[in-house]
Amino acid sequence: MKLYYAPASSYSQRVLIALYEKQIDFTPVEVNLFDVESRTQYLQINRFGKIPTLITDDGEVLLEANIIIEYLDGSDGNIPLIPQDMKLALEMRMLERIVDVYINGGREALFKDSQRPLEERGNKEVIKAKGLLEEACNLLNEKLANRTWLVGKDFTLADCAAAPTLSYLRIVYNYEHLENLTAYFKRLEEKASVARVFHEGREQMMQMLSTLKYPVNTHL
Repeated sequence: MKLYYAPASSYSQRVLIALYEKQIDFTPVEVNLFDVESRTQYLQINRFGKIPTLITDDGEVLLEANIIIEYLDGSDGNIPLIPQDMKLALEMRMLERIVDVYINGGREALFKDSQRPLEERGNKEVIKAKGLLEEACNLLNEKLANRTWLVGKDFTLADCAAAPTLSYLRIVYNYEHLENLTAYFKRLEEKASVARVFHEGREQMMQMLSTLKYPVNTHL
């Protein structure tokens, strides 16, 4: 199978974590969406021009990070990332949605706001996004009071999503006051699959941050 990805893409990183965690062999194909020729070629594979994309051994084209991870989990039972228990599986999907919609969405809003002139920052939409982000972080902090991973003792798809999201969140929002969430992220950083993905994406991310109009926190 082939994975079309970018090392610094948080959605690519979700899938890479799953692949490394499950120890699945694949062919990585790095995509530079900022290069006209590369983007044009990639659009023949993914008409939306989004990454990642997985092409299975059967030639099936799969879009969207979570769909790809669900496919990987269904086709390889080694180290499952989706709980068999329906209640846990539903909680996992709920927490992943909270991570993606409220935390990652809030992060994107705060990052875009950081690249505006000071006098134009902090509009109503940004304030709302930040409030939802903070509520989501508080919820995860509460969930993690007695848990190793988001859904309990087992590492799941939700943790694959949380790892890159919480890493990039530090660029625009400091959540160190949330002790459980901070301790959880440290556990993520120490996990071999996550550490490998972070290492592979760091150089590209630092290059991207160096081109910004307004500087942001680069402690990644």
